[in-house]
Amino acid sequence: MRICVLGAGATGGHFAVKLAAMGHQVSVVARGAHLAAIQRDGLTLHEADKTLTVPVLASADAAELGVQDFVIVGVKATGLAGIIAQLRPLVGPTTLVVFPQNGMSWWYPVQLPARLPAPPELPIFSIGQEMMQFLKAEQIIGGSIYSANELVAPGVIHNDSPGNNKLTLGAIGPTAPAGLAEMVAALRESDISAVAADDIRQVIWSKLLMNMSGSAIALATENMTSICRSDPRLAEIYRRVVAEGLAIAKAHGYPLDQQMNVETMLSRLVDHKPSLLQDYEQGRPMEVGEIILAPGAFARAAGIATPTLDVLAAIITRRARDRGLI
Repeated sequence: MRICVLGAGATGGHFAVKLAAMGHQVSVVARGAHLAAIQRDGLTLHEADKTLTVPVLASADAAELGVQDFVIVGVKATGLAGIIAQLRPLVGPTTLVVFPQNGMSWWYPVQLPARLPAPPELPIFSIGQEMMQFLKAEQIIGGSIYSANELVAPGVIHNDSPGNNKLTLGAIGPTAPAGLAEMVAALRESDISAVAADDIRQVIWSKLLMNMSGSAIALATENMTSICRSDPRLAEIYRRVVAEGLAIAKAHGYPLDQQMNVETMLSRLVDHKPSLLQDYEQGRPMEVGEIILAPGAFARAAGIATPTLDVLAAIITRRARDRGLI
């Protein structure tokens, strides 16, 4: 199977290593020192007590790699607009493209079920006009990742969640393409827990609630997400943000109260530095708009008050703007 990871950073690189190790024809699009290291030494993954290094075809120019069976878009939401020209030559008539970005995704309004309220106008949605010039809706696969990874050196990835790396995939329209089951099987065979979701938008809302709470508080306090579990005052802030997020999701057609218990969520927070904080510390563009501001916009569209989220959003947005990261 021909699989390209477009943006083989921490998480994308992890998946590329696992898939290549199972014999798939994996290529990656990367740049700079990371690209040079991959071309010279291969791509390396450290996971628990194991180290795995695999050779993969790597290029800064996707046109050199050709049309793929599957593409995993590994860049963050902030980088999507910049990779459209690179994505186009990888896509043929039957190519499936996986978009597993954190936060609200560009494809959310595409083939939105009629039963759901219209979403607010968000900057991320404007990407759809260009994407749909060469993608059919049935080729678009939404995704949600749980996998804690860091790029510790060019070409070298460290995984902080051994044995607990999951990718949930789902068609954005009413019918799943035949190739989706094939992709799920390939991921499972590669030691990645893969699931095909009946409703990928529900999955996106669930992940968004986790990021807008634990990840946001970790960024605001410059701590691991587990700080919400160990600090009683922050635990209360966490509870309030989750409650507000549940109200937002419910107003937009996704009642998640029975699936997302805040005390269980608190107890499972791990000692991991979320990507929002990693980006802040390393001076990279931050997904504040997609993770923090988007749910606020959905709340306003539904007439829901979110005082705790509003405070977090104001603090985080100010910090990001002061560093020119938003």
